[in-house]
Amino acid sequence: MASQETPSGTDQEAPEHRLSRLEADLQRAQAQLECRNRQFELLALAARDLNSSRQSLDIMRRLVWLAMELVDAAEGVWGRLSDGRMVIMESLWREGKAIEPRHVVFAPNEGVPGHVMVTREPYISNDAARDAQVLSHLQKSRGFYNLIDLPLFARSGELLGCFELHNKKDHQPFTQEDLELLKALRALAGVALENARLAETAQFERRTLEMIVQQIPAGFTLAEAPSGRILYFNAEADRLLGHPALLLRSEAYSPWAAVHPDLTPYRPEEYPLARALHEGKTLQDEEVVLRRSDGTLVYLSVMAAPLRDAEGRISEAVSVFIDISGRKQAERQLEESLACEQVARQEAETALSQLRVERALREQFVLALSHDLRTPLTAAKMSAQLIPRQPDLPGKIYSLAARVRHNIDRADQMITDLLDVNRIRAGQGLPIERTPVELRQVVAGTLEELSTLHGERFLLQGEERVQGCWDARALRRAVENLCGNAIKSGDPAQQVTVSLKQEGGMAELAVHNWGNPISPEEQALLFQSFRRTKSAEASGKKGWGIGLTLVRGVAEAHGGSVSVESTEETGTTFRVRLPAMPPG
Repeated sequence: MASQETPSGTDQEAPEHRLSRLEADLQRAQAQLECRNRQFELLALAARDLNSSRQSLDIMRRLVWLAMELVDAAEGVWGRLSDGRMVIMESLWREGKAIEPRHVVFAPNEGVPGHVMVTREPYISNDAARDAQVLSHLQKSRGFYNLIDLPLFARSGELLGCFELHNKKDHQPFTQEDLELLKALRALAGVALENARLAETAQFERRTLEMIVQQIPAGFTLAEAPSGRILYFNAEADRLLGHPALLLRSEAYSPWAAVHPDLTPYRPEEYPLARALHEGKTLQDEEVVLRRSDGTLVYLSVMAAPLRDAEGRISEAVSVFIDISGRKQAERQLEESLACEQVARQEAETALSQLRVERALREQFVLALSHDLRTPLTAAKMSAQLIPRQPDLPGKIYSLAARVRHNIDRADQMITDLLDVNRIRAGQGLPIERTPVELRQVVAGTLEELSTLHGERFLLQGEERVQGCWDARALRRAVENLCGNAIKSGDPAQQVTVSLKQEGGMAELAVHNWGNPISPEEQALLFQSFRRTKSAEASGKKGWGIGLTLVRGVAEAHGGSVSVESTEETGTTFRVRLPAMPPG
């Protein structure tokens, strides 16, 4: 009988083993499928999450967190390119730790970040402790056993920075599959960073523009088309318009209460901003008179222009305006000043015409005086000279004849003075006859004659000999007028001092008296004809105001000059300076 063969124990276990292996493979496949689904969900979430932010810092942090979740890494860092170096800015962990600021700088080819910066390619190290590219001191201090680092680009291809992950879960290696997933995430982050950078640039430019607009010394408004609603205005606009900001946000312009220069009110469609919005007009330097809320008027110069979109449609309009109230007031004042100036000019011309008439009459009078009066005076003088020659006349007659002759001489001198003043006023100058003269003798003789009238009021001092080539008679007239002026205007209790000196080719005659000083205003007019000082007027002594004019004429005829100094402390001094010899 043949024996029947039974299956061995190995053959009986094989199906069970295969079933167990298949179950394990199925579990792994299910786990991989779940992981892949989770990764796809994370990538879909990343597309929304990364693009929801407009801040570069926030996007980089979200990128690292999403990357750690995507490949089961424990730690992540990110860096940015700065001045040709890669700077690691922060470390982040999946659980339990706060963000750690780093600021670790890598030069080109230094460490993994420096290598990635140069190659612009990802880098994977699953044995970081033995990897020559990994900086050992960082690996030991940070305690990572593997890493994956990816450069980060803008859409233009510009290198922006990098992100690096450490320590995949359960000491698993980073794989090519991890790299592909991270590349997909990197692409999403690059778009988000580019958008954020554009948004940050736009925001910076908007803030800069707003800062500029707020600082300019002009009102600025931006209005929406077609409603006319005010979208923006600066502080200067609020100040100039003088209305609360809420009123300015109205679509109607009635709160502005503007009027034309003729004070007729603006209709809503006439405002420069409205015309720019609705008619597309660009307006320059349009004058608008605005009645503010406090009732005051302000004059504005307004510029308005439309803004158009890409299709050429008006989207907004801007207006810029400045306060020209000061300019308008200055223009009015200028007009008034010009009108007053015209009136003053006419009055001056009338006064000048009257002065010319008066001067002509005076000249005619002087000429008539010299002709009509001198002739009888000459005859009277000759008669007075003949009287003493008659025999057997009483002594009293002789005395009267002498007095008549003296007064006739005085009248003749007055006529001569008037004629000389008339010559000086006409710019003709006094005629002089130069001879060698010793000035002290002329002055001493003149003072001796004056002392007979005024007593011992005069003191002569200074150099004994002052010589030159002058007209002695003209100098005597100058001394008489200066001393006579000092007697009339000075303190009667004080002496009049006459000083002489000679330096080089110039001689100086000075006449000093004490008394009320002559004001600077009077000094400026003192040597003009027919001018008398207040002290001379107050003295009660008569005079025509021509003596100092004659002194000036004598000095100038000799090529010299006359000046005056007068103060309360030093008294009044007239100085006549004469060149010793004639010019040339």
